[in-house]
Amino acid sequence: MNPLKIGIEIKRIRDSKGKEILKAAVPMGIVFEKEFDASFVETETEKFEQRYTSLVEKLKFLLQRIKDKSIRNRVLIYWEFGHLIDRFIDANNDGIFMLGTMVKHLTRDTGASDKLITRTRRFYRMYPSKDRIDPNRSFDSYVATFEGGYISKHKKSERDITIRKS
Repeated sequence: MNPLKIGIEIKRIRDSKGKEILKAAVPMGIVFEKEFDASFVETETEKFEQRYTSLVEKLKFLLQRIKDKSIRNRVLIYWEFGHLIDRFIDANNDGIFMLGTMVKHLTRDTGASDKLITRTRRFYRMYPSKDRIDPNRSFDSYVATFEGGYISKHKKSERDITIRKS
């Protein structure tokens, strides 16, 4: 693992054609020693940006699949979502850059909620082998096991209506 870590920001900008893209930016006030290699930092910034952009594209695709209620065994899609996030973090452990506010950036760039991002990563870390996942169980049932009784908004509102009727 690299002892030097620089917190990097991902910004949304428009390219020369007006298309919105993600651009990695190194904070301005960083002081480097005389041996500083600017081309190395530039190359590493571009690599990080490419890895992050690829992650965002894959997560957006999976998010569409998660929202598609007609897909069976969606719990495996949630697992893959968390797996991709975890793999991105691991792949960047040895680099000089880190994304300080990962959940905030992913929420903004994928449209996924912060809860979904943290829960899917936690789900993957608790069940690192896909073989341990029962495809017939719901993601919510797995969340309930590691959050101690989690109830989705929808189920909670159904429960509240039932309780009020009693």
